[in-house]
Amino acid sequence: MKPEDIKNVVVIGAGIMGQGIAQNFAQAGLSVRLVDLDKQILERSLTQIDENLKLFREFDLLKEEPASIKSRIEPFLRQNLAEATRDCDFIVEAIPEILQPKRDLFAQLDSLPQNIILSSNTSSFTISDIAEGLGSAERIVGLHYFNPPYIIPLVEIHRGKRTLNGAVEVTRDLMLRIDKKPVLVRKEVPGFIINRIQAAMGRETDYLIREGIVTPEDLDVAAKASYGFRLACLGPLESADLNGLDTIMRASEQIYGQLNNAKVPSSVLVEKVLRGELGVKSGKGWHDYAGKSVKQVIKDRDRKLLRQLVLFQASERETFRR
Repeated sequence: MKPEDIKNVVVIGAGIMGQGIAQNFAQAGLSVRLVDLDKQILERSLTQIDENLKLFREFDLLKEEPASIKSRIEPFLRQNLAEATRDCDFIVEAIPEILQPKRDLFAQLDSLPQNIILSSNTSSFTISDIAEGLGSAERIVGLHYFNPPYIIPLVEIHRGKRTLNGAVEVTRDLMLRIDKKPVLVRKEVPGFIINRIQAAMGRETDYLIREGIVTPEDLDVAAKASYGFRLACLGPLESADLNGLDTIMRASEQIYGQLNNAKVPSSVLVEKVLRGELGVKSGKGWHDYAGKSVKQVIKDRDRKLLRQLVLFQASERETFRR
């Protein structure tokens, strides 16, 4: 199958990631069947997509009216999976990050026609783990979006031991077609690229908070106003080249031995979870969100990210012209 032949996409799981992935495909002109076990989750996801599209229009990022885009998304209950997957071309699994339910779902999909590419939005499991024992492992691809998936350009494409090159290539070309920025994970490793980097940063962040070296408020300011500011347009290896690799080597010799190497989550983080301080969804995490609705916090975040997306797209066009 060629990427231009893909017209009908099925997204299984209508949570935060699934609804955003469905929106992404619909904005690119594809028909999407959005599947979930829960009717209320499906209804909430469609309402959220409405809100997202209004924000995109506010930033002049839509080529057509929101109603036209949303009309390409059709909800299905999981009990009607056979109907949802009939005559589809590409499937994205976006159910919760628990291995056995993912394996069970792909076992259900195993008998679908071999021309249909099956993909998983897993954020940590390898495709070999998910596809173990399946007859169609050759057409199963990892397709890792980032939250919020309707804004963040990157997708990581990874493969299992049996995944065919053709499935990877079609998936990559499809992502380019829908205006994402795909990168290939060239060796199978849990967490892939960015989640491993984020996990290393998160581990050191937890250590700095636990040891009282910095407050949560100051840490976020420091990150946004330094490497976060730079990362919006310069990758870490570009920055290293600009700083001088000899300077980076000397600094690494001084710092690496002092870094936290914990194998389990920080006790401060665990205590917060046990107290029910889960972040925005509970009203308190590292920061206090009292008096703010989840909807408003997400909208404020998305406005910041959409401003950045406008600049990113302009920068990419300028690079392409050169």
